[in-house]
Amino acid sequence: MSTRLSLCRVSSMTVLSVSLLLLQASPALADYAAGRKAWLAQDYATAATEFVQAAKSDDVRAQNDLGALYQNGQGVTQDDTQAVAWYRKAADRGYLQAQTNLGYMYENGRGVPIDYAQARALYQAAAAHNWPQAQNNIGGLYENALGVQRDYGVAMRWYRKAADQGLAQAQTNVGFMYETGRGVPRDPVEAMKWYRKSAAQNYGQAMNNIGALYARGAGVVQNLNVAIDWYRKAAALNNAQAETNLGYLYAVGRGVPQDDKEAARLYRAAAEQGFAQAQNNLGFMLAAGRGTKRDYAEAKQWYEQAVAQGLPQAMNNLAELYEFGRGVTQDNSMAILWYKRAADAGYALAARRLVAVYANGELGESVDQTRARMWSERAQ
Repeated sequence: MSTRLSLCRVSSMTVLSVSLLLLQASPALADYAAGRKAWLAQDYATAATEFVQAAKSDDVRAQNDLGALYQNGQGVTQDDTQAVAWYRKAADRGYLQAQTNLGYMYENGRGVPIDYAQARALYQAAAAHNWPQAQNNIGGLYENALGVQRDYGVAMRWYRKAADQGLAQAQTNVGFMYETGRGVPRDPVEAMKWYRKSAAQNYGQAMNNIGALYARGAGVVQNLNVAIDWYRKAAALNNAQAETNLGYLYAVGRGVPQDDKEAARLYRAAAEQGFAQAQNNLGFMLAAGRGTKRDYAEAKQWYEQAVAQGLPQAMNNLAELYEFGRGVTQDNSMAILWYKRAADAGYALAARRLVAVYANGELGESVDQTRARMWSERAQ
């Protein structure tokens, strides 16, 4: 069980309308203002009611924000199809936030089939008017080769456009590019500069990333205590990676008192947000009975969620459940299948297990030194 003390790039997100326009008073404007006030008070049911009235009067801000409520299930039953419908109404009238949010839905296949070309077109329509979230999201498409050829240089240029306008998410992405040397020379000092700009806006991922640099001593003097302080700040904002990193430190007793119960709590908080490494680590704690009651069946469920996101470590752990019949019927063929998938994904521990399987004739397999040598090469 481990987690890398590093970072995740976050490229796309949806946003509510950020300001009230100073227009002549009207019932629609009054409804929108009331909805916005309720939303700020986290009274989402009232916000939805008010936004519906304003949206029916063609207030594009209300249409966009009603879409966000449907997307997030706030004050209404979660419904991506409804979210798309409301975003589209505002986007068709040129509302930049709605164009960006609708692009996000196409990028992620929410309420519509995944369509990177349509997402890019919508982002570009908003980016043409210098909308920073759209600029950031275009950068994400180029960084991750989503509907376009991967091009870190182009990604960096788009991130920088948004970061220079003060978008915290983009500032974090610029920092990531400098930290990893994507599209620019690797420069952890420059990365730290951008992370600090973003963290000053209370952006949790940037805080986590600052902690990671201190934990590794990259661009700064290594200081685990400072790293932990930044992880705590990010975790207080429900940043899943920071919760996972803190959980790992508690699990191994590094920089904090060893505490399996606290580790399991933090892993669960992050796992419930869908963070794959936390899902794997929580599965490990459940399987080992560390900080929580041993529960192989639940461990399997969390491993499977992490596997669905392509995490090789979880594939290996799922293989172990099948090998030893923990929470599942013992099944050598399933164990070998998942060891192979983990090894094919680059997980060396799984490849080493397959070396033993074929060198010694384990898990119902015949001795096969050729296969053993093949997996040995993969285990390096």
